[in-house]
Amino acid sequence: MGRRPGRARALVTAGACTMLLAGVNGASLYAVVDAGLGRAPSWAGVLYAVQGAGSVATGLAAGTLLRRLGERGFAAWGCALFGLGVAARALPGDALVLAGSLLIGAGLPCVLIAALTAVQRETPADRLGVTAGRVHTLLYAPNAVALVAGAGLVAVTDHRVLLALTGAAALGCAAVPARGRGVRSGEAEEVPRR
Repeated sequence: MGRRPGRARALVTAGACTMLLAGVNGASLYAVVDAGLGRAPSWAGVLYAVQGAGSVATGLAAGTLLRRLGERGFAAWGCALFGLGVAARALPGDALVLAGSLLIGAGLPCVLIAALTAVQRETPADRLGVTAGRVHTLLYAPNAVALVAGAGLVAVTDHRVLLALTGAAALGCAAVPARGRGVRSGEAEEVPRR
């Protein structure tokens, strides 16, 4: 990476961890719908639609939030929202699970946007393509692996326990960008206006 690889590295690490946990969360969705809510499998579509609405809302507000919170704050906030949303899916009741889906949708893009913004800003132009390709692999490959592993875990673990642990782990991921490993504490973060 470029001038300050520590900042981007911490954000990519948080993004990869969050996407790993998102895979476990995704693998448990039908257990939430069936065992948790007692609904037909088609109810998963409702949960995905609400999650999508959360992502759209974050996308619309991302520029403003990124400028106000900085990359590390935006990523930490996103990890925390995602973690709370996953944990809410472990609770009984449609309203709580729907709220959890909204939080997941709102939180997940934050850490990805922050990581990719930092990489783009900190990587020299002549290395941006290769670096961005590697970063995308680091961010998204854990999700695919965790979907497979999560499917196995759902078969042998109560989905509520799995989601509670996954939510707690996501809250722990929020500490990575919040601490800003590799960046001096108190160092100002400049996010350009566009």
